[in-house]
Amino acid sequence: MSHCFQLLGKMSAKPTPPEEIPAYIIEGINRQDQETLAAIEVYARECREHLEAVERRDLDEEDLADSDEELLEVEKSEGGTVVIKKIPCGKDCGGCPHGPYKYVVSREGDDLNWEYKGRVEQ
Repeated sequence: MSHCFQLLGKMSAKPTPPEEIPAYIIEGINRQDQETLAAIEVYARECREHLEAVERRDLDEEDLADSDEELLEVEKSEGGTVVIKKIPCGKDCGGCPHGPYKYVVSREGDDLNWEYKGRVEQ
């Protein structure tokens, strides 16, 4: 057996990618050299740490109401942050803002998921 084949036998097998990673990302990663892979590793870790920090961050009024909305109540709960607010309809109706309406807000990475719970009786 040649020396080259002996060396190949001692090399580690190519890793199997996790199913959670989309194929187009795996294909891109597989085309990179060691230096670029190291940079990708650092960047991926920084992205994960950023998302973790965002998820831990409390929601503030700027996150929960636009400047033309009237924020009435904010209460933290296990299922998310309960928000009650009045909102404009976007038309010159003369009755704006409308509501109040109840929402449960939770984080999904950098985005907020707004779950409408209905009108709140005053």
